[in-house]
Amino acid sequence: MHSYKRPPSARGRLTGLCVLSFCAAAPAMAQDSAAVSVEEVVVTAQRRAETLQKVPISITALSGEQAQQLNLTKASDLSGISPGVFAVGSRGDANPVFAIRGIGLNDTFANNNPTVGVYLDDIVQPFTPLLGFPVFDLERIEVLKGPQGTLYGRNTTGGAINFISKAPSQQFDAYATASYGRFGRTDIEGAIGGGITDTLALRFAGKVTDQSGGWQTNALTGEKIGDKDVKAARLMALWTPTDDLEVLLKASILEDRSDTQLREHVGYYAPGGGPCSGFLQGIRDEGNCVNSLGYFDPTPDRRTVEASEVYGHVADTSSRDVMLNVKYDMGMATLTSVTGYIDFKRSSGDDSDGSALVLLDSLFNDDIEAFSQELRLASNGDGPFSWMVGAYYSWDQLGSDIHQALDDHFFRTRVSIDALQKTTSYALFSQVQYRLTDRLRLTGGARYTEEKKTFKYDALDTNPFGTSAGLPTPVAGIDDTLREDVVTGKIGLDFDLTDDVMLYTSVSKGFKSGGYKSAIAFNPAELDPFVGENLYAYELGAKSSWLGGKLQLNSALYYYDYQDFQAFVTEIRSGINVIVLNNAGDAEVYGLEADLTARPTDRLLVRLSANAMKTEITKINPQVQADYQGNRLANAPEITGSAIVRYDLPTENMGFGSYVMVDGSFRGKTYYSVNNRGQSSQDSYALLNARVGFTSPDERWEFALWGRNLTDKLYVSTSYDNYGGIFPSQNFLGDPRTYGVSATFRY
Repeated sequence: MHSYKRPPSARGRLTGLCVLSFCAAAPAMAQDSAAVSVEEVVVTAQRRAETLQKVPISITALSGEQAQQLNLTKASDLSGISPGVFAVGSRGDANPVFAIRGIGLNDTFANNNPTVGVYLDDIVQPFTPLLGFPVFDLERIEVLKGPQGTLYGRNTTGGAINFISKAPSQQFDAYATASYGRFGRTDIEGAIGGGITDTLALRFAGKVTDQSGGWQTNALTGEKIGDKDVKAARLMALWTPTDDLEVLLKASILEDRSDTQLREHVGYYAPGGGPCSGFLQGIRDEGNCVNSLGYFDPTPDRRTVEASEVYGHVADTSSRDVMLNVKYDMGMATLTSVTGYIDFKRSSGDDSDGSALVLLDSLFNDDIEAFSQELRLASNGDGPFSWMVGAYYSWDQLGSDIHQALDDHFFRTRVSIDALQKTTSYALFSQVQYRLTDRLRLTGGARYTEEKKTFKYDALDTNPFGTSAGLPTPVAGIDDTLREDVVTGKIGLDFDLTDDVMLYTSVSKGFKSGGYKSAIAFNPAELDPFVGENLYAYELGAKSSWLGGKLQLNSALYYYDYQDFQAFVTEIRSGINVIVLNNAGDAEVYGLEADLTARPTDRLLVRLSANAMKTEITKINPQVQADYQGNRLANAPEITGSAIVRYDLPTENMGFGSYVMVDGSFRGKTYYSVNNRGQSSQDSYALLNARVGFTSPDERWEFALWGRNLTDKLYVSTSYDNYGGIFPSQNFLGDPRTYGVSATFRY
């Protein structure tokens, strides 16, 4: 990245702003001769290096340094940075789920594929347990909104998030950061790299996190919950034997033995039966509200809970992955091959009912293996016609071994579930662009996807106490196959209104394949597959630069037609009322998004972003029993916003540099299920973070004080709505106020 200064052309800029009608008149700032401007960001969102302002899609990009200063330690931290991006982590960070502009997966079971594609160094992470990886030594993060199937190997509906590690170079480079924060948390990370020979460069990066205890307490044991023991390492090798050939190899390892967050109990029955007053008011009201066996959580502090923990609360994770990226410049085109392999294993305990009773305590064992191969051929040169064609193959499997204890339930038994899901996916995709005039470009893309899922499922009532009382016979012997194929695509126009204002419009179709429910089932019909969902996306946007490059304003209007969306719903199957993951119906999304970055002086940087949208379920499929029509989609707040302000203090004459950075985010009321029940929602709230840094004159050393959630806001980060069932609803809470100090050395 580098700084740049745009030519004035003030009249042209004003014209572009008025065309959008998204904002008021530009501020009357004097354009002096100083070369102060917003930093230029280069991204590879369209599989070629371009400045962010020239990419005709809605995209948010962060450099690795910005991510570090904002204390982004995990993928789900992006939720407060990019407008319209929603991220939740069930059981802490066990199975993170992303939604972009209301399009997301309302399910945290391990076997279902995310609606938002998350890519780590060009390799898609096909299951939610893989999304809890630690973030360190990044080149940048890119968040792309809307369907991206014509450029990416695995099909994506809601969007794509790219985490791009810093690659080796011939220049020696090293850094080390140590941080200590509240709850005894220590983070140490660093990297070192450089040329080994004239054609070979290496880079080694690693991170260690240690924490003893945390902000949550189990009142039954007195134990503080929040231990972390995370070790991650990554080795990358870049070999360039000729000017035309580049080979990048990455191998990484993760060992993580950390506590998972305990669930907060939410009763919804009155002690005498029927819905309680708290449920009717849409609030948590323990004592006046109980579960089906009359239990309620008596602890007055919401960060203290009662948990039975038959299987504990620790997630023990081991992960290995390898990536090989080979690029060969053939002259008129470049051939790229990307090969990836993931081996992931995790065992995690969970009190799945969130109470002192052993109503549903669980032990989840997940074993994931995934292989992918992508080939892309992209044109070189600056001619009027550019193109890219690609082919993709992936194979993955997830084996789930689940043990569930119902010792204190009236069933009084234990159940074991064994599920195996295998997926093979094939795709051909292409995108072309033709420059119709010097200012007008036409883009078109198409994709063919063929996917096959096989699903095997067995469940057994082990009846260890010999007193199993009426538990329906669990389903066993399921062996099913789901095959789907679909054609999707995109067409778009972008136009340079002036040298500093680009307008774009696009129509695209996205697809997410179907799958299976892997939770306990008592009727084979519960395990019938759900089919793929389709998204038709329409977008009109603009990217503009103002005031000689001191201000950038990017904005977009969008409309989504969301068909056969997948969600947990209540249905009658074979005469039995069941809760299943299925195609709920259709929905519509309308939205307006804006992102403003300003550099009024060489000391002040301001970034403001917001997303306003309306989501509505417009149709309910016939088999769904509950009437969700008119409700909002899950995980889709109508208003989200964020702000980052950094000011570099005038301390150079004192022999050091210093800065103050404040960032905050706002999220409107959010429902965590399509039922839109108040008990499984969170009212509007805001979070405030800050950082104060001191640097040496050569900027090699930096010392910082930082804090997150400075107002100590207590909020529900996600919730499970089980109203009407035999188990209570449960909440997960967001992190309280945290603070700490850090030191960084760069060479």
